Amino acid sequence: MRHWLPTQTDGNVLTDESLTGGDWLQAGAILVGAIVLAAVASRLLRRVIAHGIGHGFAAILTARLMGYAIVLVGLFYSLTSLGVRVGPLLGALGLGGLVVALALQPVVENFVGSVILQSRRPFTIGDTVDLGGTVGVVADIDARTTLLTGLDGTQIRVPNANVVSTTIINLTRSPIRRSSLAVGVAYDTDLQAAAEALGEAITRAPRVLRDPPPSVNLDGFGDSSIGFTILYWHDSDVPSELATRHDLVIAVHQGLASHDITIAFPQVVVWSGESDDAGPYERRLDQVHNPYPGLDERPTVRRRRPQWRRSGRRSDGTDPATDPAD
Repeated sequence: MRHWLPTQTDGNVLTDESLTGGDWLQAGAILVGAIVLAAVASRLLRRVIAHGIGHGFAAILTARLMGYAIVLVGLFYSLTSLGVRVGPLLGALGLGGLVVALALQPVVENFVGSVILQSRRPFTIGDTVDLGGTVGVVADIDARTTLLTGLDGTQIRVPNANVVSTTIINLTRSPIRRSSLAVGVAYDTDLQAAAEALGEAITRAPRVLRDPPPSVNLDGFGDSSIGFTILYWHDSDVPSELATRHDLVIAVHQGLASHDITIAFPQVVVWSGESDDAGPYERRLDQVHNPYPGLDERPTVRRRRPQWRRSGRRSDGTDPATDPAD
């Protein structure tokens, strides 16, 4: 059985050739072979990548892209064997792909974001991260979203485009992290004794790491207290952070109480607005004019008084024209 394709004009993509059953079988065999080759190559490439960098979306994405490329090449060869000119067809596909890309711009942004995350690898599966204020453990990264398991057990999906454009804080990339604890003492406290009491309290919290060593620092004078800051290191996971802070707060409270050191707190004085005394000025109001530096204290300049005399006469009354000394 023979088929006839119309003669190609400027707007057609078919050639003036007669096709036989063998031509169709050849084109089908090329396409099927390309599909089989794509499946085998994709599986092998996925195993190689997973063996090198671990299982994850990077291995799946690379393997799929390789399979799609092989299938497309096989499709073009099968069309060429049928006499179809691929050039005009590629132009039409390119224009259609541009329209589809504009229509699916958010999807494309998330896909590109997933590729960036897998290539740059700011975090991996199992890391605890803070993505723009959203804290959780990374469970998966697909072509559209990053899946987090929240600290309360909830499932959170963050679009990959948002992940790439926000601040990424990896809490567990390093095995240890540093935290701080603020403590305020009363103004009449012996600060040296307070610092020693805080240092002794740290030693009674075994979850606080000794290397790097913790430190106790004075911050300055607050509204109602003098502030200390304890800098300490602990394991980087969030449960260890919470447990270490819990133990340290108890140890600090016990240590300061054992040394009779008061932990300061804001105090409020309630005043009724009425007073029996006459007040600080005893109801005497005078003119207010206080000396101001540079304004009222001016330097004293000694001036010479002018001496008035008649011309031609000296101060002793003699005439210089008749003075024999001249």
